[in-house]
Amino acid sequence: MNTNYTLLDILTNNIYVYNKDVREQLEIENGIEIPIIQRDYAQGRSDEKSTYIRKKFLEDLHQVILESQNGEIKQLNLDFIYGYIENATFIPLDGQQRLTTLYIIYWFLAIKNTEVSIHENGLHLFSYKTRQSAKEFFNSLNKKENIEKIRLENSQNIENIVFTIKNQPWYNLNWNFDPTVKGILQTLEDVSILFSDISFETLKENRPINFHFLQINDYGLSDNLYIKMNARGKPLSEFENFKASFENIISSHKIANTFIQKIDSVWLDTFWKFTIESRNISGDLKQDVSNFTKQCDKLLLSFIKKITEFLFYKNAIDGNFQFNDDRLETIYSNENNLQILIDLFDLTIQREYSGWENYFIEVFSEIHENGKIAINLNSLNPIHKTLNGDKFSHFENLMFFGWITFILRTKSVEITTDMKDFLRVLRNYLNNINQKNKTSLESELRTDYYSDILSTCYSLSTSNVFENLNESQITFRREYIQREIDKRDIFLGDVYRKELIFKFEDHPTLRGLIFNFDFKRFNIAEIQNIIDNYYSLFSEVTWQDIIRLFLCFGDYSVIVGYSNLGNFRFFGKEYQWHRILSSPDGEIKENLFLLFDFLSKEKILNWNDFIEKKVSEKIDDFKGNWLWYCLHPNYKNILDHPIYTKSPEGRIEIFYNQSLNSYHHNPFVFWFRWHSSQDIRIHINEPNSCAQYTNFSRLHLKNGVELEQIDDKWFIYNVNKPQKHDSLIFDVESNRYILTCDDLIADLIPLIAILNN
Repeated sequence: MNTNYTLLDILTNNIYVYNKDVREQLEIENGIEIPIIQRDYAQGRSDEKSTYIRKKFLEDLHQVILESQNGEIKQLNLDFIYGYIENATFIPLDGQQRLTTLYIIYWFLAIKNTEVSIHENGLHLFSYKTRQSAKEFFNSLNKKENIEKIRLENSQNIENIVFTIKNQPWYNLNWNFDPTVKGILQTLEDVSILFSDISFETLKENRPINFHFLQINDYGLSDNLYIKMNARGKPLSEFENFKASFENIISSHKIANTFIQKIDSVWLDTFWKFTIESRNISGDLKQDVSNFTKQCDKLLLSFIKKITEFLFYKNAIDGNFQFNDDRLETIYSNENNLQILIDLFDLTIQREYSGWENYFIEVFSEIHENGKIAINLNSLNPIHKTLNGDKFSHFENLMFFGWITFILRTKSVEITTDMKDFLRVLRNYLNNINQKNKTSLESELRTDYYSDILSTCYSLSTSNVFENLNESQITFRREYIQREIDKRDIFLGDVYRKELIFKFEDHPTLRGLIFNFDFKRFNIAEIQNIIDNYYSLFSEVTWQDIIRLFLCFGDYSVIVGYSNLGNFRFFGKEYQWHRILSSPDGEIKENLFLLFDFLSKEKILNWNDFIEKKVSEKIDDFKGNWLWYCLHPNYKNILDHPIYTKSPEGRIEIFYNQSLNSYHHNPFVFWFRWHSSQDIRIHINEPNSCAQYTNFSRLHLKNGVELEQIDDKWFIYNVNKPQKHDSLIFDVESNRYILTCDDLIADLIPLIAILNN
């Protein structure tokens, strides 16, 4: 059975419980003491969040009390207050903040009425044990002689009460630095203004502000009790759980108080603003202040989690990262790590939430922009992602961690050329850590590598990183830093050449990997032509025609897999050129050398003319090779399927995706099925004119005739009547017709209708 109690009921030993319906009085003769495991009085803080919450709470309390004072039947129940009784003292485990705010109101109303006794109403029996200074403050405040002097000096202007208290001879100036004392006086100042029209009698007699009381002695006590439960069995928030355990973990460090004070003041104030802006909240927050407060706590915790993850890998701790007490103990037992967390908080609050939006827009871009680093992502704002609790890819994580190492080492978040060069080297280094996966280069980044990569970040210079690159200082994948050294040698000391190389490597087909290219043999005007032409080539020309241009300098296709039909080889494709141009095996180097010689001469204004001219010059070199048809303008649609296999006997099958499970075609069967004219296609059984698994495809006509291409011949099966066409030869031994061709497509076209009829 629950009864509505007031603060004075506890302080005057007037609390009853029911034991088997028998009403029993609890022994609380020594009042209320806030235990050491509780935090300081938070509602009195001066940060924006706490100020808002405090004033909103006080306004709600004042409204109810004033209406009660005006004769209305009004009550406000503040839910459960619970704790345990020890040595006739009530020790609250939940309700500390509410009880303290109520105490200040009662105390102020009692002070301003000289006929009210502080001691008779038990107001001297409220104290804090969290800090010795707070305990001493309450003891001094409630001495009878001190109370009388405060009343006397404030009889004319009660709103000056805080000024009066601070000017008493017993007031210790060191108390100005105690967060609880500061909070008490801040709330008292607000109360003295707002509650000047309220009488102590209203609050005492009408009991408009009350709560339920719960004693939990029977549950057993421990320091973890506060963390694990509250009056309704709801767990505290994750952030409150974290703070309770974390402050204990760091308590032995000299800088622990710095963290504790800032997390409840300057950092909290900034993250409160972050929350307002990130949630697009405008106007009055009264409607959902509780939920909004949780959101703010969530942002703080998300930030701490991410920085703790960084520290986990920086310190090369064994096992998987988890945000739990064991990991926190391991990481923050090192005071240097706590200092890093503090430093990163201090650096992060230097900008507003929107400021971080603009910040990373200045650093990263999706595609090349002068003065930025292209990352082939729509955006990368690791601060916002962290605060929102979003998931990071390995690349995003390590770019963020790299940025963290830079700002920690430079003690600044200022965007500089040194910062951008540092992050550019890191981007290229990370993009080198990949593996060939079919038709793409897939990132091989994984958490196993994080510690080694962070070690590389700390090995890179934060000043003139390119000039100071030293491959011997790197212990993990040092050859990738050597590639950056080779690149540096192209532009060292030449800012304009440097920007050109940066623009080239930012192209999405390269992503920083330009080791297959040789720029040392070109002057700056030629490099400018190459880069301008390269960009226009990939923006203006279809990927099929790019393949044809590249083929003019030889079959550059790269092996991307193996099958019973032969090796899978890949020409490249829209959005999949990275696998070709950044291949770590360098298969295409010679082709690129020859191509770049042409691209360096002048800016190409008409790509169609340029490509067709090159094709006409080179196509005869491919006579007798199936690639001749890929180059030919009339048959280039074969390249719509840019993956092919070639058996030991020379039989070709082309694929759109690298899988034997997918349907595949002989390139000439493919052309007839998909790209011949309608008067030809009406004779073709299209669904059967493909193959799957390890079968080779044939061209099927609707009357059952099948045509198989091998070398420069078509072998024709299932012909039911003699054919008298001069080009068709019947082979008695194999019981099939054979068509020998100069052009496997043109020579067959006039025979399709004949063979089908």
